[in-house]
Amino acid sequence: MHKILEFQAVILAAGRGSRLPDVGGTVSKCLLPVGPYPVLWYSLNMLERYGFQETLVVVLDEDKSNILNALEKCPLKIKYELIVIPSEEDWGTANSLKHISSRVTTDLIVVSGDLISNVNLNEVLNLYRKHDAALASLFFNNGPEEWIELPGLKSKAKPDRDLVCIDKETERLVFLASASDFEENVKIPRVLLKKFSSISMYSRLLDAHLYVMKNWLVNYLVESDKFTSIKGELIPHIVKKQLSKPKVPLEKKGTSEKNVDIGKDIFDFAIDQGYENKIRQMSAYNDHKLGNKGVYFNDILRCYALIPNKNTFGIRVNTLSSFYLCNSKILPKWEEVTGTTLIDKIHPNSDVKTKQIDETCTVGEKSVIAEKTSLKSTFVGTNCSIENKVRLTNCILMNNVTIKEGCVLQDCVIYTGATVEPGCNLQYCLIGPHHIVSASSSGNHQLFAETTDNMITLG
Repeated sequence: MHKILEFQAVILAAGRGSRLPDVGGTVSKCLLPVGPYPVLWYSLNMLERYGFQETLVVVLDEDKSNILNALEKCPLKIKYELIVIPSEEDWGTANSLKHISSRVTTDLIVVSGDLISNVNLNEVLNLYRKHDAALASLFFNNGPEEWIELPGLKSKAKPDRDLVCIDKETERLVFLASASDFEENVKIPRVLLKKFSSISMYSRLLDAHLYVMKNWLVNYLVESDKFTSIKGELIPHIVKKQLSKPKVPLEKKGTSEKNVDIGKDIFDFAIDQGYENKIRQMSAYNDHKLGNKGVYFNDILRCYALIPNKNTFGIRVNTLSSFYLCNSKILPKWEEVTGTTLIDKIHPNSDVKTKQIDETCTVGEKSVIAEKTSLKSTFVGTNCSIENKVRLTNCILMNNVTIKEGCVLQDCVIYTGATVEPGCNLQYCLIGPHHIVSASSSGNHQLFAETTDNMITLG
């Protein structure tokens, strides 16, 4: 495996997961369990597999110690440094990137801390390299969204959708907007249709929130100081700016008495540092077949998008459905997603007395499972206790969970510290952190939590 030294890697893992149900309490999204490891481990593992030696990880200051403790128990060789941002501030992803701007000295790959994928990362990097792009992004086209019955209260909430336009001939990302920005008709700039002859519009792509970008984009982000979100604001701005040309100096002056410069434009930052432009002028290469325009239509800014084949596994664990779906799929795809073999599905420091536990289960450290129990397709966290005559099917147990004698649970998610008293029969239920479910309770698609005030809609 070759080492990648030309890019710095940054993982953004400070999200609370606003699309996940609030029943989860204060658990950080990046620490949610997927299989035997937390979500954040999968992003780190992906960077490690493709040659990255180190990465910065942006986290909330109140989560730092928990994240360090969790990652210390995971198999990792990549060096990671946790950079904290204030928990009390409502920072967006662009704010996080500005926060570490002084540490960025090369071109950058930005990865969301909730991404789990077996994508060939070299395909994204090579697309960026090939065209000396300002930006390259990754989208998954996995076809119609898979429907699964979710635990908790039933909801009709619809996911947000993006409208993405990509030119087939050149792989240029030429239009990006949220579908919610349009009521009925979508207006595409006329100049796009003139310049690009084979535009495809997508409305069901999954944005991986993985971006390869020029170092100067970070400088522009800092100096412009008008963006809070990378996905929602910065990326659409850059994509739109591809259609523009640099302003002449007189147009950039303000109307103040002193006629001072009111601010640099993005083109003031997009300056070739080497011989790239001269090489393009001398080369016979052209990225498009039709017309007599120069290579890249003489565009200074160029954005690209990679859509890998439909067999590529790619999920962002940012909703209840994606969290639940990813846990159901991760073990069968373990080797192709992680590049490793999962040897200890049952932690050697756990005490599992039952023989009725199938191959699709994992058990965390110091968990105790009694002899007369049955577990199928169930993930058990650390320090859990499962007593006799318990049957668990398709369940996710986080840390310090207690399931008492005679309980039957199917398709349930039980958060940290919860206790299910004897004789309960629950299907498709969510049990909040540290909640105690009364003995002999029964429920279907119910929520058991300390409070339901200000609940976030289940997604």
